[in-house]
Amino acid sequence: MIDMYLYDDDESAQVQFVGFVGEHSRYDLMLVQTNRHFGKTIVLNMQTNKFGIIGTDDLEEEGYIAYILGVSDIEGNEITEYLNEVIQ
Repeated sequence: MIDMYLYDDDESAQVQFVGFVGEHSRYDLMLVQTNRHFGKTIVLNMQTNKFGIIGTDDLEEEGYIAYILGVSDIEGNEITEYLNEVIQ
């Protein structure tokens, strides 16, 4: 039985599914944008089932995207290049 809810909110979201091929791999991502995470985007790598709540500040951190999405550094750089175009 549940003793206490920490939160139980309904939130409208914009969801985008994108698949693309880079020089090193194919990528299948889901991007979820809501008002909940201070303007950051939830990015799910559908191949590794790993996700991160990513903003422009996270895109500037070397190796962070590769780490959080469970890909190699080279693949992380390709994903970061794409995310720099769509995350504002």
